[in-house]
Amino acid sequence: MTQHIANVDLDATAVLTIPSPGREGADAGPIATTEEFKAALLATRDWIGISPTQLQMLQAQCRAPDSTISAAQLAEQLKFKNFAAARLQYGTLARAVAEKLGYAPPQKGKGPVRWWCALSTGQDGHEDTANGQFKWIMRPELVAALRAMKWA
Repeated sequence: MTQHIANVDLDATAVLTIPSPGREGADAGPIATTEEFKAALLATRDWIGISPTQLQMLQAQCRAPDSTISAAQLAEQLKFKNFAAARLQYGTLARAVAEKLGYAPPQKGKGPVRWWCALSTGQDGHEDTANGQFKWIMRPELVAALRAMKWA
């Protein structure tokens, strides 16, 4: 969203660009730098730990084409019982990282907080459905952090 703000004293108009949420409510713009993601991942690891499964989830998504993956694909790759288990693990890790970043993710109406937005944006044009096919697109700064840390 772009807002025009008139400055009467200077008789000029300044343009202020405010990042707007993507279609699925995920902040489309960066929420943290690569360095901030690295620090948040390390702080999360030291605070509550990052399980081997959660690390495998990050690696699977980071290595997927365009760093894009669904809960159903994660469940299949990591041998979860179902995609709901993948969503739970992903959301748990995302919430911990969000807290370390000081990031407050969007909430869709009165629905639950969308913690996954700390790690990914959503694929435009698709709803976060209950069938596990919604595509998470890993934030580029997180991809860079994982690669710099040799975690992916």
